[in-house]
Amino acid sequence: MSTPFPPPPAAGKPARKIWPWALGGCLLLVLLGVLAVGGIAWFGFKQLGTQTQAVVQGLPGVQEHFGTVSDAGMDLAAMGQQPGAMVFTITGDKGTGTLRVNLDPLSGEFRSATLTLPNGETREIDPNLLQPLEGLMQGQIPTPN
Repeated sequence: MSTPFPPPPAAGKPARKIWPWALGGCLLLVLLGVLAVGGIAWFGFKQLGTQTQAVVQGLPGVQEHFGTVSDAGMDLAAMGQQPGAMVFTITGDKGTGTLRVNLDPLSGEFRSATLTLPNGETREIDPNLLQPLEGLMQGQIPTPN
């Protein structure tokens, strides 16, 4: 009596590999997170620029020498070259200039400010006029007039 060999096992489906899908899902989540943080940062800088523009427009001499201010954003390159200062580039109908605000190294309070007009002339600005801007830099939301 001979016993027959058992039939060979049926070829099953190969096991699916889950790790490529898991890795792709993680990368997608990281990409979405980076986009969300970037969008929030962009919105924050845009709001900061809008509020800065309103404060700068009210400074003495700005309306006269710049006209209506269309942009008043931070100049990060100039701030890197001038430590201890915040530098804003002011663009108006009549030209472009800068507002340089010197900060106290310990407290971060505004100490002095210099406005450079489109013709190259510089004027000292009373730091008390910049209190709304100082509050804005410290995260306070200005109240509408």
